[in-house]
Amino acid sequence: MQKALALVMVVVIGLAGCVVTQSHGPEARLQSDSDALTFSAAAPHQIVLPDTHLNEGVAPFLRQTADALQKSLQAVTGGEFPIVLESSKKPGPAIFLGMTNAAAAAGLWVDKTPEYGGYIAERDGDVFIVGRDEERFGRDKVSRNSRDYILGTVKVAVVFMEDYLGTRFLLPGEVGTEYGAVAPVAVPRGLTREVIPPLIFATGRHYNLLYDYANNNYGSGYFKSYGGHSYYDAVPASEYAKDHPEYFAFLGSARTSTGNHLCISNPEVQELIYAEVLKQLDAGAKTVQLAQTDGYQPCECPSCQALGNTDDQGEKLWIIHRAMAERLLKDRPGKNVHIIAYGPTKNPPQSFNSFPNNVIIELCAYTQEMFDAWSKIKVPGGFTVYIYNWGWYQLVGLTPKTSPDSCAQQIDLFMRNGVKGIYRCGFGELFGLEGPCYYVYGKTLDAPGQNAEQLVDEFYRAAFHKAAAPMRTFYGVLYERVEALYVRQGKYSFLSSVPGLPKNPRVILGAIYTPDLIETMEKNLSRAEALADNDKVRVRLSLVRKEFDYVKNLATVLAFYNSFRFRPDQNNFAQLADAIEARNAMIDGYYTPKGTMRPVPGWPEVPFLGRAPKATVLLNGRLNAPLGAPFTWNIAALRASNIIPGTSNRSMTASRASGTVTGLDFTAGAWKDVAWQELKGIQLGETRAKTRFKVTYDQNNLYLAFASTVEPGLEYETLGHD
Repeated sequence: MQKALALVMVVVIGLAGCVVTQSHGPEARLQSDSDALTFSAAAPHQIVLPDTHLNEGVAPFLRQTADALQKSLQAVTGGEFPIVLESSKKPGPAIFLGMTNAAAAAGLWVDKTPEYGGYIAERDGDVFIVGRDEERFGRDKVSRNSRDYILGTVKVAVVFMEDYLGTRFLLPGEVGTEYGAVAPVAVPRGLTREVIPPLIFATGRHYNLLYDYANNNYGSGYFKSYGGHSYYDAVPASEYAKDHPEYFAFLGSARTSTGNHLCISNPEVQELIYAEVLKQLDAGAKTVQLAQTDGYQPCECPSCQALGNTDDQGEKLWIIHRAMAERLLKDRPGKNVHIIAYGPTKNPPQSFNSFPNNVIIELCAYTQEMFDAWSKIKVPGGFTVYIYNWGWYQLVGLTPKTSPDSCAQQIDLFMRNGVKGIYRCGFGELFGLEGPCYYVYGKTLDAPGQNAEQLVDEFYRAAFHKAAAPMRTFYGVLYERVEALYVRQGKYSFLSSVPGLPKNPRVILGAIYTPDLIETMEKNLSRAEALADNDKVRVRLSLVRKEFDYVKNLATVLAFYNSFRFRPDQNNFAQLADAIEARNAMIDGYYTPKGTMRPVPGWPEVPFLGRAPKATVLLNGRLNAPLGAPFTWNIAALRASNIIPGTSNRSMTASRASGTVTGLDFTAGAWKDVAWQELKGIQLGETRAKTRFKVTYDQNNLYLAFASTVEPGLEYETLGHD
């Protein structure tokens, strides 16, 4: 376990046989040419690729890596370094990339290296960059998806490019890659350096092969992950609800498949859950996630209530999941189960204090206090974490949520507590405004304890060149405010120190994005744009500008809305309405006529705002984030009707029924004389379904009648009555 958690080891074997340990990083420079290999345009190395692979799907990913290596070498030497297959290699020095015959002849076997690991070695002027390259579940099928592979050579290659050639993978794609960002470092003669990545499970959202590998978000490895919840695949309501309603939770007065919540005491349900684990293991996975439904609703049937002799719903799940792990230990020795600690199972179990050797726990709450609580439970397989640093479901929605310092602190926390895997939920929505945070997060994993300020400064200098100084100020004031008012108080924070964050997103966003902050950011971004000295810098700044303009407009609307609330007159409404219409027009421009998000010009690898749907962007997010008034106002209708919101209210008078109120024919009997009222959205906003209603009463009851359109394709479930 300690080996799996080691970060990067460098062993330098000198020609005289002495052994020297060198710390990770490019700082070590050899003083003479006699004991170091330098690359030269006059005598360029050939970049040599294997002729064949265990799975031929590996080939295009190694070719992509070779292209980046070629550009990195050209940036520091000015020379041309040809890329060839091993069978076409000509006499002369070479950089062997991947599991070549030459690597095997040099004794560089990778069959026992950790997943995603490998070696950098120098032998008689040749360089070997080799790692485990295989289909992650051992399948023969060729895939075009890099996450279907464990590409150790790619991981070793990006380390080589970073540490010896000065390349920096700052952001996804070619635009995000900076060649020769720092001075190159000579390769020690006789070098044998084992690269051991920090994680065995590094997944979530992925964007670009080299960026993902360089920033330690390379994939799920031998894990089968469902992204959080396995019950949906094990017992899908679409397959079982009709013929087996007893498989689903008894809630209230009936069984329901809504939400796919299960009757976990049902033996057949338990068998289906277990069968899904076996299915994935037999398909090649070494570890399979075991996780209850999201928004878990426990079954209320007598058997489930009696399960485990406890009223604690989480404990019931722990008991069942542990029993499955014990069974699996016998049925599939050497394979593992990845049990989620989430929702009702957030806290450690109380009825037992150890798990079998095949259990890995996935923590969704990861403060030091939670790690301390889990330290009392024996978990032989250790821990991974499912992090909530990002995601447009948070209170601040599609605006920044982290700071470089908080990212570095979190990685330090995880490494101190033996975390071996990270699932990055919601990662990558804001490469413009949070790109420096993402970089610090990925690079701190290579060496916990690194100074976040130094890492982020490296990002600014490499990404923005002459514009680094104003961008340092731009980001600095932003992150200082976000950390103070959100990171340390947010629902998902591991640093929570000041409880009581307002639950209204308008309040917290207004507190963060004050006019003085927006003004400082605007001045520095404008200055940076004027200083941009090449096309890559200009494209990077264009993304920052686009994301900042979104936030700036959001802040403007909120500021004008606060003024309007103090004085709801025509002048204040006019400036507020103008800002809302500008926002709506801006958001319209993000999408094609078919409603798909337009790509960032010149940068296809970066999804603007995570390609959030238009309805989500209009409300600045979902779940905790959606903004109501004034963002939902129908400005055109309000202006056409000369209505100033909040200064008047619609009203109606309910009339007494003229007779007995019966039936559903609202055009007959006592209903006939009652007028219809149209249901309108807030401030004349459009409603999704056209709805109207009638209200009447008699001496005993108040009667309400509703008539609404039913949208095609939607199913409506009767929920009964009180």
